[in-house]
Amino acid sequence: MRTPGKERGLSIWGVLLLVFLVVFFGTLVVKLSGPYYDQFTLNAMLTRMVEDSARGTFSESDFRDRVRRNVNINNIQVDVNRALTFDRRSNPPKLILDYEERIHLFGNVDVVLTFYEEYEF
Repeated sequence: MRTPGKERGLSIWGVLLLVFLVVFFGTLVVKLSGPYYDQFTLNAMLTRMVEDSARGTFSESDFRDRVRRNVNINNIQVDVNRALTFDRRSNPPKLILDYEERIHLFGNVDVVLTFYEEYEF
């Protein structure tokens, strides 16, 4: 009769490490997906609005009002008054979207996300 050798597999420490990694990266995905989705939506919205504005004349205040309305409709949590700047000195004129978002993960650990995009008229 043959005696079984030492069985191999995950130890309790291996299982705990695996559970910790799954929970940690799951938390990252859940908490960081919102700001990245907002940035993706804002980027698509501004690209579409800049293309529409390039066809005709526009004023900066009208453009900001349209952006503010679209941000409210899409429930995007970005302060467009501080995030958007118009650079009319460059050739061609540019719209610059530049903002940071701080996300609290756990304890005293935060993540700072920086978003920067330029749109030419």
